[in-house]
Amino acid sequence: MQASEVNLELKRFITEQFLDGDGSDLEDATPLLEWGVIDSIGMFALLRFIQDEFAVQVPDAEVSPRNFHSVAVMQALVLRLWDEQEKSKDA
Repeated sequence: MQASEVNLELKRFITEQFLDGDGSDLEDATPLLEWGVIDSIGMFALLRFIQDEFAVQVPDAEVSPRNFHSVAVMQALVLRLWDEQEKSKDA
């Protein structure tokens, strides 16, 4: 899985669902919760999107505001979980 693909899809989803199609100010480090881009309901919409789009299971312990802080943080989460799942398949 490519980091750039994950980044692009996360930004696309956030732009379409939460920014009325205008993602011009959305950067990798934009604090999504702090700036009101997403709220707790939006966080769960992103969780569902991440699990469906990237075929990763996000454990309950990982469902916290810190893991949905920004596109960069979510990208790292997706890549880490995907890598862990791939390694567990090989074991």
